Amino acid sequence: MSGFGIFYQFLSSFSFLALATIGLAVIFGVMNVINFAHAAFIMLGAVFAVTLVNVAGLPLILAAPAASIAVAGIGMAVEWLIIRRLYRRILDCLLATWAINVIIIQLVFILVGSSQPGVPAPFGSFSVGDISYATYNIVVAGLAVLVLAAVFLLFRHSDFGLRVRASMQNREMAEALGTNTARIYLLTFGIGSGLAGLTGAIYAPLMPISPFFGDGFLWRAFTVLIVGGADPLVGPLLSSAALGIVYSVLNGFWGTLVGTVGLLVVTMLFIRLLPQGFSGLLLRFRRRHA
Repeated sequence: MSGFGIFYQFLSSFSFLALATIGLAVIFGVMNVINFAHAAFIMLGAVFAVTLVNVAGLPLILAAPAASIAVAGIGMAVEWLIIRRLYRRILDCLLATWAINVIIIQLVFILVGSSQPGVPAPFGSFSVGDISYATYNIVVAGLAVLVLAAVFLLFRHSDFGLRVRASMQNREMAEALGTNTARIYLLTFGIGSGLAGLTGAIYAPLMPISPFFGDGFLWRAFTVLIVGGADPLVGPLLSSAALGIVYSVLNGFWGTLVGTVGLLVVTMLFIRLLPQGFSGLLLRFRRRHA
C-alpha cells in the first residue's frame, strides 16, 4: 500500500474509533456508568437518519443532527426512568444498560425488520495514482475532529463543563454549592447518547443498516476507552490516534485480521503496563513537571 493509502486508512480508523468512543467516554468519565446501551443508541442514530433521508426526503447533512437530537432525547428518558436509580449500584447499572440494549434492538427488529435500505455516500471519490478513494471518509475524519473539539470546549471552557467537573470530583460538595447534579447527570447522559446517535447517522452511508448495526462499534469503543483511561476528553483522542496508527499500518501491509489482532494485543499490553492508560501517563507527566 502507498504512503497516501496508509494515511487514508489512518484517517478512516482514527475517525471511526474516536466517534465510536466519545459518547461512551463522556458517560463513563462523568457518571461512572458503563453504558452497554451505547451500541443500541448508535444503531438508532443510523435508523433515524436513513428514515429521514429515504422517507422524509431530508439531506443527510440535516438528517444526521436531527437523528442525534432524537437519540439524545431517548437517552435522557432512559436516564430519568432507570439509570438515576442505580448510580451507586455499578453492577446493577451495567446489567440495566445491557437489558436496555437488548430491548431496543428487539424493538427495532420487530418494527423495522432485519435490514433497511441504506443511503449513498455523498461527495463522490477522488484518485491518487491508480487507486480511487471515497471523499466521504475524509469528510468523516474532519467531522470527528470537529466533534472532539466541540466536546472539549463544552466540558473544559463553559459553565456547564465546570459544574460537570465539580460533580465528577465531589458530588456532595457540588450540590452544597448550588449545582443540581441530577440535572447535570441527565444532560450528560443525553449528550453522550446524542453523540452515539450522531456516530450512527454519520456511518449510515458506509455500513449496512440492521438492528445489530452498533455491535461493531461497541467493542472497539471499549478498546479505546481502556487504552485512553479515565479522562473522557483527552483519553479517547490520544488512544484513537495511537490505535488508528497501529491498525492502519498493520491493515495496510497484512490485512484486516492482523490489524484487528494488533488492536487487541496493544490493548492487553496497556492493561498490563499502563493500567490507567494515556490519562494516567499524562497525569504522571504533569506531576513530574509541575
